[in-house]
Amino acid sequence: MQEHNRSVPYNNDAEMYVLGSILIENAVMNNLVGKIKPEDFYNPKHVTIFKAMTTLFHQNTKIETVSVIEQLTHDKVSNLEEYKSYLIELIDVIPSTASVGLYIDVVEEKAIERKILASMQELSNDILTSKYDFNTVLDRAEDTILDVIKKRRTSSFVTIAEAAKRVYTQIEGYVGNTSELTGLNTGYPYLNKATLGLQKGDLMILAARPSVGKSAFAINLALNVARENKDAHVALFSLEMSIEQLMMRIYSYQANIELGRIRSGQLSSDDLLLLGIAREDLSKYHLHFDENSSTNISDIRAKCRQLKQAGELDFLIIDYLQLVTFDNSRGNRQEEVSKISRQLKTLARDLEIPILALSQLSRGIETREDKRPVLADLRESGSIEQDADMVLFLFRRKDVEESEDEEAAKKMEQEAGYKEIVLSIAKNRQGPLDNIDYHFYGDFSKYSEQRERKPLVMKKKSRSLKTKSLNE
Repeated sequence: MQEHNRSVPYNNDAEMYVLGSILIENAVMNNLVGKIKPEDFYNPKHVTIFKAMTTLFHQNTKIETVSVIEQLTHDKVSNLEEYKSYLIELIDVIPSTASVGLYIDVVEEKAIERKILASMQELSNDILTSKYDFNTVLDRAEDTILDVIKKRRTSSFVTIAEAAKRVYTQIEGYVGNTSELTGLNTGYPYLNKATLGLQKGDLMILAARPSVGKSAFAINLALNVARENKDAHVALFSLEMSIEQLMMRIYSYQANIELGRIRSGQLSSDDLLLLGIAREDLSKYHLHFDENSSTNISDIRAKCRQLKQAGELDFLIIDYLQLVTFDNSRGNRQEEVSKISRQLKTLARDLEIPILALSQLSRGIETREDKRPVLADLRESGSIEQDADMVLFLFRRKDVEESEDEEAAKKMEQEAGYKEIVLSIAKNRQGPLDNIDYHFYGDFSKYSEQRERKPLVMKKKSRSLKTKSLNE
């Protein structure tokens, strides 16, 4: 057997064993297709032979010495006489095909080791030439290792028996669950009922027009999850507000003191006492802020992986999606946002956490008679609605409902001190669609879910629009 350069990982005997086993028993190919590619062999001769074998397999042609030589001839491979004698040698060195599975694993493992080595060498060159910044280098290194881990965990198929056993065990775990939730408690009963809690691996999009209160809702959700779920860790990437601005809102929510008074410093001794109590309560929550306000998706992924490895990440919130940037930007923002949403979905699955990404709605909604948001209103949507497991919309009830006296309704809202907000679940892969009513106390950055369910009385179309529709 020919010796090769040992500077890279490979096992020539294992490669020969696999190829010889295929010539003896064609059924071995069933275990190889989709698992090993021609380039996973190191010996160039083996690469060429396995490529020919793969072609024959897809053509439903018997794989034997003669057919392989014919395919090599078709592939215009030189030195055919050398290949003829080598194919015979491959058959002769195989005492039995019984252990072929072990040798297949060896070939796959060595191929993965070579890929890691090549990636690390490339990364080493990038470091030496200062091609990337520190966080990008970390992210690329983590990507290399995670890709290997995913490949090692991935099998071609799972039998129904295996899948049934796995899910049955999961269902059994639900039986003793007295809370009726299978995910993180949101602190909102109706939202819990619709979602059964925030589920691992889910990407959720919360969208609204500016100034409706989506950031405040996200803060409420973060605090609720940190409070209602034992030892739950929540990470919040606020790309629009500083940590100081966030904490002002959180103090207002927790101490029930108007945000304006906190900002202006017009606080009484009782207010300061309440803020002190709020500080003590908040210090018990596992809530993490990104101090550097990372906007690059690679930075966000790297930091989330660090938290997860430390056991400190159960829920991630990003405020908001359109402010996240992408490496190697080429100017097509819709395409970039689509790639970012896809990476967030992959991150949710890899880290096994729910992710909530806030998003803006397009301005087109303002020109419509019906102001209720729909999936197509997601700004720079691309594949956002496709990647998301759940899409939530926030809108003011008065913006979509019929009102005999809008001025009176507005005055009543001001006197009450809250706005009537509807949370519309427009997409839900694992549950019902629903509209949930909230009172939003803007001065306190607080959302209160309402027990009474109110139907939406939609605004009637204007007469001019009706006439136009009839004429058409």
